[in-house]
Amino acid sequence: MLERAGSEGLFVGRLGESARLAECADRVRAGESWLAVVEGEAGIGKSALLRRFAASLDDHTVLWATADASETGFSGGVVGQLTRRVDRELLAQFPLLAGEPSAGATPHAVGGQLLLLLGALQEAGRPVAVVVDDLQWADRLSIQVLGFVLRRLWADRVLTVVATRPDAEATAEPLDRLLRSLDRTVKLELRGLGDGEVAQLAQGLVEGRLAAGLIERLYAYTQGHPLYVRMVLAEVPAAALHDGVLERWPVPPSLRVGIRAQLNRLPKGARDLLAALAVLDARVPLATAGRLAGVADPVRALGPALASGLAQWWPMEHQSPVALVHALHRDAVYETLTPERRRALHAGAATVVSTAAGWAHRVAAAGGPDARLADELEESGMREAAHGRNALAATRLLWAASLSEHRDEHERRLLTACAQSLLTMLPGWSAKLRPEVEECAPGPLRSCVLGVMDMMAGQFAAAEAHLERAWQDALAQPAADWVAVLAGTFLANITLWHGRGAQTVEVARRTLAIGDLDPATTDFTRAALATGRLWHQGPRAALKDLTHLPDDGSAVPDHSLDTLATRGVLRLFLGELAPARADLQTAAARDRQGAGAKMGPLTLALLSVVHYLAGDWNESESVADRALAVAAAHDQLLGDAAARFSAVCVLAGRGEWDAALDHVDNLERLAKTLGASTEIVYWSLAGATVAQARADHPAMLRALTPLLDGTPGSAGGPVRLRYRPFGLWQQSLLVEALTGCGQPEAAAAALEEMRQAFDGTGYLRVVVARLAGLVAEARGRPHDALEIYEQAVAGAADPADASPLHRALLEQDYGRLLLATRAASRRTAAMWLHTAHGRFSALRATPFVQRCEARLAAGGLTAPPQAPSRLLALTERELSVAYVVAGGRTNQEAAAELYVSQKTVEYHLSHIYAKLGISSRRQLGEALRALES
Repeated sequence: MLERAGSEGLFVGRLGESARLAECADRVRAGESWLAVVEGEAGIGKSALLRRFAASLDDHTVLWATADASETGFSGGVVGQLTRRVDRELLAQFPLLAGEPSAGATPHAVGGQLLLLLGALQEAGRPVAVVVDDLQWADRLSIQVLGFVLRRLWADRVLTVVATRPDAEATAEPLDRLLRSLDRTVKLELRGLGDGEVAQLAQGLVEGRLAAGLIERLYAYTQGHPLYVRMVLAEVPAAALHDGVLERWPVPPSLRVGIRAQLNRLPKGARDLLAALAVLDARVPLATAGRLAGVADPVRALGPALASGLAQWWPMEHQSPVALVHALHRDAVYETLTPERRRALHAGAATVVSTAAGWAHRVAAAGGPDARLADELEESGMREAAHGRNALAATRLLWAASLSEHRDEHERRLLTACAQSLLTMLPGWSAKLRPEVEECAPGPLRSCVLGVMDMMAGQFAAAEAHLERAWQDALAQPAADWVAVLAGTFLANITLWHGRGAQTVEVARRTLAIGDLDPATTDFTRAALATGRLWHQGPRAALKDLTHLPDDGSAVPDHSLDTLATRGVLRLFLGELAPARADLQTAAARDRQGAGAKMGPLTLALLSVVHYLAGDWNESESVADRALAVAAAHDQLLGDAAARFSAVCVLAGRGEWDAALDHVDNLERLAKTLGASTEIVYWSLAGATVAQARADHPAMLRALTPLLDGTPGSAGGPVRLRYRPFGLWQQSLLVEALTGCGQPEAAAAALEEMRQAFDGTGYLRVVVARLAGLVAEARGRPHDALEIYEQAVAGAADPADASPLHRALLEQDYGRLLLATRAASRRTAAMWLHTAHGRFSALRATPFVQRCEARLAAGGLTAPPQAPSRLLALTERELSVAYVVAGGRTNQEAAAELYVSQKTVEYHLSHIYAKLGISSRRQLGEALRALES
């Protein structure tokens, strides 16, 4: 065939797809962020479309990455590619991006720094394009980071374009969730070229006029697949293309067969060079490929390889790298090699690539069992495991298993490989090896691996049985090792998940006693022990397990952040808001900086709850938004329920019923799907909190029913709570619900239980006093209630542990009862109702404000005039930015805390200043305080 010069870069068709991508770019230029997903089978032209489109973005800063099947175990590899060409001085400002991410790096910490980098790149006035080809092969951390970043591009000019395959298991579910969660997305499905586009491609590839009817036959034969079109035309003699004398196509519709035919016509030097590139399977210097191929003049050999369309060359780059054009080309060339030739080339490749890349070549060069290489691979894998690089460790251990000479070695390495793979919390290839695992000899490691596999498949009863057996068998061995630690860690999580605190304490205690745990694992296990104690004996007892922590949370080392966050949670449950906030804020800040705490999503969610109770509702909304984004980034259910509950609190308090109930519905699905005690607590509390905001006491009682032993109103004895987390909060809602439902004696019994568990600290003093007054009223003792209310409102509450909502509820009930009993002047009663009204108004707690106004009106009183707050003109995102900046942060510090870019902060600040009538950040704090007063 005669092929036009320069036809290797020919691009035809895709006009509609190109136009839609160009439209996305225009919208980004106008100030929006967009995601475009290009989906299509291998070889359909995704990469060509991305390259052509990226080349048109001459006014964008383009960050490019191509994922590779051989690098899915390199955590953060795609993120590293995206930042590779960023100015080193700029990149040095973001430590988690400047080097290889640490083993414990979390997607939200890395994503937070990538957001800051994207903001810094936009400061030059240019939009940014983030392009990722072959997303289906991206490592898990990079996929999570990209998802997190895309959800936090609030006011940025960033265009993200990713290409993936429709059958990509690893990315299909997270990508689908991402598309559903974003507003500005477009999905392009690439199919074969049309007949007119096939004609254009053929005319571009072939010199001269083509024979009549040939294009129709070519289109029908290839279905417009671009690579197939090129291969078929390469096989058809030029004369046949022009005169049409062609009875049948010379090759079947198989790319591999076509490539073999092409290779047969190439000079030996070109064939050898292409064989070396197929074995290396990467971009390499031309000299390296030539040396491996044994070609004396690689430049001369490269010419025919380029003309065939199988190779590509970057002559202007350092060391003139070369590679095969497509993975399909690589597979086809590789299949033409004899076993002996493959072995020789892999053995040679191991000597010319890096040590890390060389392992795969050494394995491929092994002709059978190789005890020495298997030992080396196991040693290397365990080194990677010690640094937390579990995916790499798993791959090398699996290779070691395949090269083992003896069955016991093979099984031990296979099981260890599966264990390391499962530690990534993704089943991956290890799930497909279950039949082989089941064939292994019984033992602790086999039981442990089967248990974790069952847990990830949602088979929790079977998982617990396997893990319990693994743990007990491992402990019975003379020297309990990492298998006991692994089994104990997962077993403690299962027992804790189901609320079996005493068992969790025992498992965690014995796991800690094994010793030789790294500091982070030790801390996580300590946190599990304390949380188990919480479920078993309550938060005050659990605090005794955390006495190793210094009083000042800022002095806690990074490897102890899980226990610090746990201490903050326990203090929250006890009602001690100020110390709870200090601990949780410290843990959240360190986690944001990349400390890698395992409780990151939970920490943010419960910090949001602290802000809600302390009356910082705008801050609570902002932190809940971040908690939801962080939980979504982890692609796990851990933290999702807590984040949704934290969001419900303010939404319910402000009467945003649809949004609040949407979260409650999701919490119900989680609770019923997982059947875990933690999810049940969050679901029930969320439903009861919404019902409380609506003053619907029967609905409160219904929402709390899953938390109760016994049925309210039945004759079956006292009603008690099953679970201790948020125990005092649960109990307070129960007392209020029973009182409102006309069950004063049951309410009194529940209140007495609450008093016995309460040690008189924190904001709960006000809550207990108000409930005592409500119970006294319900039992027909209004004067006792008045005395209780009077003493409570006269008490000097510690401002650090005050809860404006509960204080206002107390003042409202006091004022209401004063009016009803006429025990004081109308002026005194009105004063307390007006005070409550002011607190509710400051919180913008609409349902509570409305009920307070109704009570004033019922007593012939009017609510104090309230000037319309200009805060209502600020959006939720503007409020988030305003309060963080007013706290004294710089724009970059505010961006880091909010997990957004600096550009987003600047964008929202300009709108905030305009709406509040101010001109600088110095005026912002004063303006916010004035508007809230």
